[in-house]
Amino acid sequence: MKKGVFSVVVLICSFVIFGGCIKNTPYVTTINPSMTASIGTYNFTASTVVPTTVDTQAHDSVTALVITGNTSALVYVNDKIILTISKWKNKTGIYSMVMGEATGTYVHSGIPDGAIGGIVAVTKITDNSIIGYFNFNTGLGTAITNGEFTVGKPWNY
Repeated sequence: MKKGVFSVVVLICSFVIFGGCIKNTPYVTTINPSMTASIGTYNFTASTVVPTTVDTQAHDSVTALVITGNTSALVYVNDKIILTISKWKNKTGIYSMVMGEATGTYVHSGIPDGAIGGIVAVTKITDNSIIGYFNFNTGLGTAITNGEFTVGKPWNY
């Protein structure tokens, strides 16, 4: 009788212990950062995308979000796209380059070409990522279209 009760107790404890374990649940601890855009007939795909924040100290400790995408394409070796949201409040929204809420720069062959108009939109913010899109025209007449990005949150969040 004692062995039967003991066996039942051990069996119940086993179910409780192993039943509490999470099985086959995918945990997202990191994201796969990406940035893509169309630049004329060239499809820009970043090999590295780095989000950072900069404390501008201009007005009441304003923080800027900077997203830099670097390509490793053989033809456009050192090209990059740099997006900046000047007064980042960790919120979704559409940020205008004309109104000074955001900036964009396309660096081609080491020559930076700043945006004269366009937007950076943040469409989703999760616990570990910032997702959005962008489009802009540069001062030298380059159209950056269909831009999309997914980045991790900067380390100081």
